[in-house]
Amino acid sequence: MRIALITTLVLSLCLFADTVFQRIEEDQNLTVDQRALYLAYSVLDPGRLPLEYVTDAGFYRSGTPALHEASLLYDQISLEILDKILTLANRPVLSGSPTSFVSDSGHFRIHYTTTGADACTQTYAETIAGNMDISWAVECDDMGYLTPPPDNNVGGDNLYDVYISFLSGGTLGYTSSGGEWKPPDSTQACSASHIVMSRSLGSNHSKVTSAHEFMHAIQMTYDYLEPTWFMENCAVWAEDRVFDDINDYLLYYNLGAIKKPYIKIDGGSMYWYGASYWPRMMGVMFGVDAVREVWEYCYATVGGNMWDAQEDMFEAHGISFEQGFMLYGLWRYMVGPNYGSTFNLFDEEADTWGAPRVFYWHESTTLPFSGDQGEHSQYLLDPRGIAWLTVDLADYQGGWVEIDFDGRDNYEWNLAAIIYNEDNFQFSWFDCDPVTGEKTIAVPTEGWDHAVFFPAFMTQTSFTANYVYTISYSTGIEEGETETLAATELTIESNPMVAGSALSFNIPTTGHTDLSLIDMTGRRVSTLFSGVAEQGSHSVEFQGGLASGTYFVLLRHENSLEAARISILR
Repeated sequence: MRIALITTLVLSLCLFADTVFQRIEEDQNLTVDQRALYLAYSVLDPGRLPLEYVTDAGFYRSGTPALHEASLLYDQISLEILDKILTLANRPVLSGSPTSFVSDSGHFRIHYTTTGADACTQTYAETIAGNMDISWAVECDDMGYLTPPPDNNVGGDNLYDVYISFLSGGTLGYTSSGGEWKPPDSTQACSASHIVMSRSLGSNHSKVTSAHEFMHAIQMTYDYLEPTWFMENCAVWAEDRVFDDINDYLLYYNLGAIKKPYIKIDGGSMYWYGASYWPRMMGVMFGVDAVREVWEYCYATVGGNMWDAQEDMFEAHGISFEQGFMLYGLWRYMVGPNYGSTFNLFDEEADTWGAPRVFYWHESTTLPFSGDQGEHSQYLLDPRGIAWLTVDLADYQGGWVEIDFDGRDNYEWNLAAIIYNEDNFQFSWFDCDPVTGEKTIAVPTEGWDHAVFFPAFMTQTSFTANYVYTISYSTGIEEGETETLAATELTIESNPMVAGSALSFNIPTTGHTDLSLIDMTGRRVSTLFSGVAEQGSHSVEFQGGLASGTYFVLLRHENSLEAARISILR
């Protein structure tokens, strides 16, 4: 369901941009002991932090990232500091006489009190219990994730323990595996955990925080040694999966992957929240199980192996991580107004996301045009960062638009091209010269409204990267000297299509090919072909079985993607 974002809670983007957690993470003068302890303090006892970390700073809505980042330092810190952190991270001692009950599903034990600083009403506690039950039903029962392990009866039994407590600084909840039971018969880095929820959440926040924190409990079941960034990506994504009518994730839109494409996909701090589009794309492209598959690959190897796990997931679906990442650049661009409110090819909510951020110095209306990353160093590309360079083709029909690109020498660069109009698009990407970083691409203009090029800085390094480019128009190109969009040809024999209608595709090389039908919400509804196809022409028959309406035919071959809008009559 798509609804307008309800702004009943005003959350300043300035507050998000400078958090206590961010200040601690960015302070290079801290010892590892100090960093771990301050991260724990930021959630569990902010009053102990030095003033420079808290003055005019905001707090993460989830305290889990800070606690998890601290836990990843446990093997590096002194025993004295470890003991302090584990004592803090222990189950909370509630202010008044504690009481507890089992949720209706029988999965959770809810701990709360009606007196003192942690006080809440029984009705509020029952609301939290109900939201946790919904989260379990969707995330474990429907989506198939592992259920959290028993905790060795720490909370009185082996049900999952949720505590309702006073949390300071705007923290809505957190999940902690610190000092928790690690099942000795587990073959992977599995940990029990507990969740602490604020005693004063509004209706919407009690829902999405339940879904968010329970996803963290699930992640710690798979592997509590995995990096924080993808944990947060998935937890924000899970909020929308569990409570689809609350689009809280849009709060982070200006902080994340569509507005800041130049930041690496594991970029820190609030970017983690605003990058939930990464697992979201996995789920839309390959089905919702794909995100769980990443965690299953993590589960299979003890210790942090998130990058390998993501590579394994993509390869299981017939493409490389690199191909998946380049598709992510396309996926993030085709949102908001770029295809209009009726062209939600990639996601059912994509037209609510606003426009992707294209810097004004990257918008070309008159050619030739030369540019670079911009005058501010913050816009240099991070590893796996991109920038969209756009061309309005209204005055350049009937010829070719060419980009000469030059990225920082001796690093790995890719360069992609998109051409699109109201109904169709084509997309391809290419490797740049590994020494010079150079690449020239030309795209045809006839019948297309827009061209978009985007460089991707692919080397995993501590450096950021600069680049220069020139875009020009000509009536022809030198064949063999300039790369053009891959010569895939998608042919729809009849439109509207009915059962028995033929579709054909021609591919320039032998390779993995996928031909599918996508509905207007971005869901794959029919796979017409998927597997390795030989170079040349192929024909498939539409078997029917779909309701009448508008759909998209999507052809993906190697480093290229092509789509066409069609109608189906039943």
